[in-house]
Amino acid sequence: MSVNIRENINAIIKGIQENKILEIFEKYYADDVVMYEKGDSTNRVGKDQNRKAEEAFVNNATIHEAKLLKVLVDGNNTAYEMYMDFTYGGHNIKKTQWAIQQWNNNGLVVKEEFF
Repeated sequence: MSVNIRENINAIIKGIQENKILEIFEKYYADDVVMYEKGDSTNRVGKDQNRKAEEAFVNNATIHEAKLLKVLVDGNNTAYEMYMDFTYGGHNIKKTQWAIQQWNNNGLVVKEEFF
């Protein structure tokens, strides 16, 4: 089976836009994934800890808009810039962020950083 990283990152982006964050997390993230928020991976090592963080976001956020601005693919590395408008904990948040992924040879994200 051939892994197509471009198809996988596009599926992740589409899943975010369709508010299917937990489904795409289960499908496209490795068991040993490490995720970073502005350089900090505290409580974000391994799929179980990251699932808790993703569930906390999904359970407290309503996404109004998720607009893809840029996507880059280079081998087993991808990045995308996205504008998001969402309500979290009763507060409306509008922000643009970069997400950078490193993929394993099985087509799963092993490292993701948000800026």
